[in-house]
Amino acid sequence: MTEQQVDRKYKYTKQLVRIAIEHGMTNKEIAKKAGLSDKSVAQVTRWRKGDSLATVRQMQFFINEFGDVLKRKMEHLFYCKEGGVINYFKLSGDIILRHVYKQQLVLNRKQINVGILRIVIIKHGEKFTLLEQYRMGLEERDRGRNFSASELRKLVQSSSEGANWVCYKAAKFLNAQEIIKATDSYAESFLDASNFMGINEQSNHSEIMFLVRDQMMKNGYVAEDIFDLNVPNEIINEPKKPKES
Repeated sequence: MTEQQVDRKYKYTKQLVRIAIEHGMTNKEIAKKAGLSDKSVAQVTRWRKGDSLATVRQMQFFINEFGDVLKRKMEHLFYCKEGGVINYFKLSGDIILRHVYKQQLVLNRKQINVGILRIVIIKHGEKFTLLEQYRMGLEERDRGRNFSASELRKLVQSSSEGANWVCYKAAKFLNAQEIIKATDSYAESFLDASNFMGINEQSNHSEIMFLVRDQMMKNGYVAEDIFDLNVPNEIINEPKKPKES
């Protein structure tokens, strides 16, 4: 590798550092292997939280040691149903958001929240994929009506969370602004009840729009409709100064 290549930021720093910790390495050991001083554990913490990125040079030991583990962790299995037939597919990338819509039910006089719709956003380099899913056990005929507690037995209750969800729509390999637009469209389906279950839920609409923008911002992409109040000329509705008497 050239000097420029080894000094560029390594985009999977957080994932690789977490794998190293899962394999028993301490922050102090990670700092040493990355070429930092023993006292630089705070920097390792920032890497683990995703607050900053290491360089390729700093991560080279971990790439060599845990690269294959990282690759496996970045592969995700999903499935869809077509004509009663289940088809499996995989996507590689970093899952940056899972959002579940939960419906509140009363079971044995206790209120419980049951997830029935979910979206997943996966980041592949500079591109993104949006998956829209419904809970396995629900069918098209269930659209437009509230799900009752007595029908809980229909739902798949797998110990593997991914097995609970069927993909019915995918928007693949979108850029940053396109994925925000796609998720906004999904959010709007909770205003006009055009989503898979025909649910009208305004609060979920607002929550999705916020969560997507927040996660995209944490991944280095700022939606066009976000104002930066740190920039003086973008401060909106600034209060007027009182007139001097």
